[in-house]
Amino acid sequence: MADLRLMSVHAHADDETITMGGLLALCADRGIDTCNICCTDGKVATIVDPDMPEETTRPRLAEIREQELRDACRILGVSEVHFLRYGDSGMAGADTNELPDAFWKASLHEAAGRVVEHIRRFKPQVVVTYDANGAYGHPDHIQTHRATLLAVEAAHTAMYPEAGPPWRVQKLYYTAFPVHAARRAIEMAKNAGMDPPFGAEDPEDLPFLTPDDWVTTTIDCRSTVFRKRDALRAHRSQIGPDWPMLAIPDEVATEFADEHFQLVISREPASHPETDVFAGVRVEEAIPA
Repeated sequence: MADLRLMSVHAHADDETITMGGLLALCADRGIDTCNICCTDGKVATIVDPDMPEETTRPRLAEIREQELRDACRILGVSEVHFLRYGDSGMAGADTNELPDAFWKASLHEAAGRVVEHIRRFKPQVVVTYDANGAYGHPDHIQTHRATLLAVEAAHTAMYPEAGPPWRVQKLYYTAFPVHAARRAIEMAKNAGMDPPFGAEDPEDLPFLTPDDWVTTTIDCRSTVFRKRDALRAHRSQIGPDWPMLAIPDEVATEFADEHFQLVISREPASHPETDVFAGVRVEEAIPA
């Protein structure tokens, strides 16, 4: 499908696969070019792989996670991968929030400008990132949201003239995990005698859910769910076999293959619900007069 392009902007290596790995693989199947921007180096994350000892892995974790992201994106068929390499800020309230190189402390003007440069170069019609709370309050996710939202709106203006000719993104989406999907997963686990996903028996206890009526777009990813699971396994420093999407049998995985999004900016009138993030997109240079 010529000339369609999607850009995803995420905080850490693995976020792209967790939130939208199925969509990225679907784009590859449709001949749609994709570009993933990773904002931080992920160096302060918890290491879950028992074969990666803390004392020898920690000094190399940023390098390891970068390679894991490249491997995952190769599995998903992502066309381009780029790293901004800001320092990982760690979870909200952690001492690492105050590290001099922490993304949370970085100049938002500078970060947005760097994303603008990628937007103007890659020329995506569709951009995907997180909501204003970064899905669950992680400082780097929130900063990624801020930088991306500002960049999408600045990219078609006279701002950042050094970053290239203006480009107008047609649609901006936030990733979403609907309440109804979590409730269904919890109920299925209970009926199967399994532990509930993410350790919660009530969706209200999960901090990263999206109200059902905010979700505008549901993508059927059954045809790519196994590639998504392989990409999750590529992030072995962060994702173990007990991760909910990996712990379930293959036949159950296909039942939870859908990915969900919130459409928050559309330059053309949108019709909801959607089943395609490119619905209504015009293949042209969308630059204002």
